[in-house]
Amino acid sequence: MLRAALECFAELGYDATRVRHIAERAGVSEAALYRHFPSMEALGQELHDRYYRMYVAQLQEATSVGTTEERLRQAVRATLAFYRAEPDAFTFAVLRLHTFAPQLPDGTVHAVDVLVAVIAAGQRKRELRPGQPLLLAGIFIGCVLRPIILATLTGADALDLRTASRHDRVIEEAAFAAVRREETS
Repeated sequence: MLRAALECFAELGYDATRVRHIAERAGVSEAALYRHFPSMEALGQELHDRYYRMYVAQLQEATSVGTTEERLRQAVRATLAFYRAEPDAFTFAVLRLHTFAPQLPDGTVHAVDVLVAVIAAGQRKRELRPGQPLLLAGIFIGCVLRPIILATLTGADALDLRTASRHDRVIEEAAFAAVRREETS
């Protein structure tokens, strides 16, 4: 049921998904869903929390060691790897973050918090451009998420990021270029 719900949420969006969609995909009755979860919202929150925390944990691990540049490049790689390993979970928990993020428990570490810490540390070392770290983190992750969004909208024929890694270097370079400190002569 959880996998069916995740697929429906990613494919249709949370707001457009109905209990019958999940039940049909899972091959169970609608009542079976309510035996496990008191509401669609509870089901959605459970899935969101599980996969969002999983993504953040992978991002934290990827950015835990190395130079500032290595840590940021690893953030790109970890994001693309999570997308490829769990495309429905990534779509639901990361790309559609606004739906359930406000209900995450206090103290939850967010992906942007991880990136802000790396960027602020890099700025203190004068390795990254000056600017508000939260803004730079948003621009950085946007360079990664926008191609994924584009790929989901256009399909594999136009831009395949789900199974092909040939575009990874371009995404990585663009993301790092957005925060790199410009060389001064």
